[in-house]
Amino acid sequence: MSSATSTSPGISQLLDDRYRVEEPIARGGMATVHRGHDERLDRVVALKIMHPHLAMDEDFRRRFGREARSAARLAHRNVVGVFDQGEDEDRIYLAMELVEGRTLRARIVEQERLTPRESLAITEQVLEALVAAHRAGIVHRDIKPENILIGHDEIVKVADFGLARAIGSNNSSASATLLGTVAYISPEVVTRGHADERSDLYSLGVVLFEMLTGRQPFVGEQPVHIAFQHVHEDIPAPSTLVSGIPRELDSLVTWAAARVVEQRPASATELLRAVRELSATLPAAVLDARPVVLEDTDTAGVPRMTTSLDEVASELEHGPRAFPAALLADDAAVGAEAAAGADASSGAAAGAAESDTPATAGAEDDETAEEPPRVVVLRAPRARHGRHLPEGTRRRSRPMAWLATLSLIAALGAGAWSGGDWYLNTGPGADRTIPLVTGTTLADAEAALTSADLTVRTEERFDDTVPAGHVISSSPGTGTTVKKGADVQVVVSKGEQTFPVPELVGSEVEDARAAVEELGLELVEADPEYSETVPEGEIISQAASADALPAGGEVTVVVSQGRQPITVPNQTGNSGSAAREALEGAGFQVTSGQAHSGSVPRGAVISQSPASGTLFRGDTVHIVTSLGPEMVEVPDVFRQPEAEAKQKLEAAGFAVSVVHDKGDPVFGLVYEQSASAGEQLEKGSTVTIKVF
Repeated sequence: MSSATSTSPGISQLLDDRYRVEEPIARGGMATVHRGHDERLDRVVALKIMHPHLAMDEDFRRRFGREARSAARLAHRNVVGVFDQGEDEDRIYLAMELVEGRTLRARIVEQERLTPRESLAITEQVLEALVAAHRAGIVHRDIKPENILIGHDEIVKVADFGLARAIGSNNSSASATLLGTVAYISPEVVTRGHADERSDLYSLGVVLFEMLTGRQPFVGEQPVHIAFQHVHEDIPAPSTLVSGIPRELDSLVTWAAARVVEQRPASATELLRAVRELSATLPAAVLDARPVVLEDTDTAGVPRMTTSLDEVASELEHGPRAFPAALLADDAAVGAEAAAGADASSGAAAGAAESDTPATAGAEDDETAEEPPRVVVLRAPRARHGRHLPEGTRRRSRPMAWLATLSLIAALGAGAWSGGDWYLNTGPGADRTIPLVTGTTLADAEAALTSADLTVRTEERFDDTVPAGHVISSSPGTGTTVKKGADVQVVVSKGEQTFPVPELVGSEVEDARAAVEELGLELVEADPEYSETVPEGEIISQAASADALPAGGEVTVVVSQGRQPITVPNQTGNSGSAAREALEGAGFQVTSGQAHSGSVPRGAVISQSPASGTLFRGDTVHIVTSLGPEMVEVPDVFRQPEAEAKQKLEAAGFAVSVVHDKGDPVFGLVYEQSASAGEQLEKGSTVTIKVF
């Protein structure tokens, strides 16, 4: 390995003998980013090298590898590509796409405030990245200007998918990372530590607020003060801090960053649709006007994007009501739709203003009107799948919509009654305009249609972008003129179609894969593990984010590698007690025997079976310990014939040496033996006899 052992690699050193480290680009709370060069593929890369305190955490290493693999599967033009992940001694790193440009943070610092056109364009591209990521089951968890990169070609790329999850809430560094990005953290992460797709939308709503106003919505001396505001305060409308922000854009920001999760867009797709519609419908002069800071702005007392019924009623007071000609357009039915659909289409704050031209609908005498009637102006951004304001706001503003509807009906009715056209306006032959119900709850849709004297028929359908219980579409569509009592077919979302996750534990991995894929899900194998009870190739455990998953959802399983082989340590020559302790500590059962040995000390292991190789936990190893040498009593062979004496000594276990020191023996009898009769000698030792 050619890399150094220091925690911060020097210029021109290699990681894994492949990635050459060049000059540093940026440094953050988790890592330092270097420009690098892939020597194998000859391409420029960005090398994100994690700080040493993270690399020392084995749990982080495991999570980091898993999240990096998930991020590497995410291929999209608005996502910074992950090429490789690896470890080199005490460093772990990512090799990523190098984006030539700068961060959104740098652009905000330079320009202070971005125009609505720039802000929406950047938001649109970030949402395209989030749509792709969320469909792949990946939540970013750390959307902030530092992680949004803008190339020289103005293509926006989102970086660091999955790294926030890899750090984990139980890591000591997680707190620092959390506090470092607390300005963009969603309330549910603060209170429950839980993040999902809509948490990313909240963070993006805060980023959009900052692009428009040049500041974050909540500030404080300590990070905990900022987190407290996220949990307990609504994000203010950008127009309360800067000029030039239309109400529609205010609504978009407060919708995306609603405190209550359920009041945010149901998905990144829904928010993306609203952003595109706003970019296409706002006037060019509004889109290109750079916001200007208002004097004496303070978010502590910023009015929120809701207005109570009491406030509206006090403004309306009593008497004639009229609507501006712009709202009525060329067709009174269009105006009726706007009024009746105000509850369903927006929930934006309704205001009262003086009309330039007094309206007389419902007044008995034009000449006696002492003051011009007030006008209720409904300013509501229109989106195919809902409003830019949170659901909760929409429900709170319903009474205003009904007041506006009643006022409009009164204004239109007064003019029609005098002509005697009761039958064509309120009688059985009256025309009705289908109100906007798309995106509303079924209860709200039924109330709006029933109040318009229309009959509601419902049909349910799965939809992965419209929340369950909300209207996907109506037939006839919004704005269509029908007769009173006509049937309106409303298609209601059953939510995203999900499939039950089958129980896979104990199944063969290929059988499990077939069962999961048959349901439209995907089987993902985590790092395999050894198991003493689950056979090789069978599933030990499974994990899924829910009991049911949408099509394409991932079911992660751990597959057994079978029993873990254990190397048998050779204990020959060690003491019997030490040998037993070592073998049992390795997981083996130990049996033992004893034998005499002239070469192995008493109590030491003479032999072991098996003496090497591998066994499984619980298998048996047999050892033989030494009793020391065997001692034998020397027999008495004095004055015995040579042959008989030799036979007797050998039978006792001795080796015999015969000496004829007086020439050829005359009598052939033993007259001397080297060991006395009855003496204990080691079996196998030599006894010398002398014969004459």
